Amino acid sequence: MENHKKKLEEQIQELNILIKRSNRNVSKYKDLGNGQIHVSRCRGNFQYYYVDKMNGIRKYMGAEDEKAIRKYIQKDYELALNEKLKILHKRIDKFISLYDIKELTDVYDNLNEGRKRYVTPLIEPDDIYIQNWLEKHPGQQNPFPEEGLFQTNRGEMVRSKSEKIIADALDKYNIPYQYESMLELGYSTVYPDFVALNTITRKTIYWEHLGILSDMDYATKNFKKIHSYEKNGYLQGRDLITTMESSDAPIDVRLVEEKIREFLL
Repeated sequence: MENHKKKLEEQIQELNILIKRSNRNVSKYKDLGNGQIHVSRCRGNFQYYYVDKMNGIRKYMGAEDEKAIRKYIQKDYELALNEKLKILHKRIDKFISLYDIKELTDVYDNLNEGRKRYVTPLIEPDDIYIQNWLEKHPGQQNPFPEEGLFQTNRGEMVRSKSEKIIADALDKYNIPYQYESMLELGYSTVYPDFVALNTITRKTIYWEHLGILSDMDYATKNFKKIHSYEKNGYLQGRDLITTMESSDAPIDVRLVEEKIREFLL
């Protein structure tokens, strides 16, 4: 199961920023007093009244008072929003302190080996899930492979230095992956450069490297391939990662690692 703690912590940081901005906005109205604007409707038109909460005095506000009306109503909004932001922050902060999705897999992981052999876990442990995933996505399936010239850190032979860079980056971050696994795209079969597993979300991601974009025929062929991916439901940034290079713009290693951190960790 996906651990949402990181997302919740990011939400807390966003709320911290909003609370700081909200506090500044609230402080702008500290000298405005405790009065409020009451809004009613008469014959389809809004009517505004200033109400002093201390003595109950009620005063009609006309068009000439629009600036004051705006200030009082904005003040009420800022105060209400400020309160809601702080309540939500407190709730999420408390939930994070109690939330640990790993407790579910720990129930199985903490069993001794004698008990594990008789248990079928409801949630597969990562090591079992990864092994099953690797078997489901075998590599080296391309029936017309080009001879690999570059050996990756994991030992497989790939066709280009850029593919080695991608493979070694996946290995560096301990991302389970296979090279040139088979994928059915509608009525055609393709062999993506890489298929990788996000072990946190347990989502399968395909990775295509477009290596000779300065060649028009190659670029056109790969444009059609990417279009086929998306036509069959594999959207870039969700199910598909692409990297690219040309003769005068080599692969960006920093960008490769950034994409791994964004989509696979």
